[in-house]
Amino acid sequence: MDFVKTSEAYGYETIAEAEEKALAAKYEEGIGIGMERERREMAKGFRDAGISLELIARQTGLSEEEIRKL
Repeated sequence: MDFVKTSEAYGYETIAEAEEKALAAKYEEGIGIGMERERREMAKGFRDAGISLELIARQTGLSEEEIRKL
């Protein structure tokens, strides 16, 4: 019985599977960081365009204080 079949039979994860899961988790983390950065940039642009902080906060989920600090 080869290693892959043995690991599958006993429910163990292969190194390749573990690496794939770790890479997928890092990818998702990177997507989240990028989305947060974009949300903050949009909020700053709206603030600079004169849109009310209350409206920006409601639509972005950022607090008015966070928006002021951008």
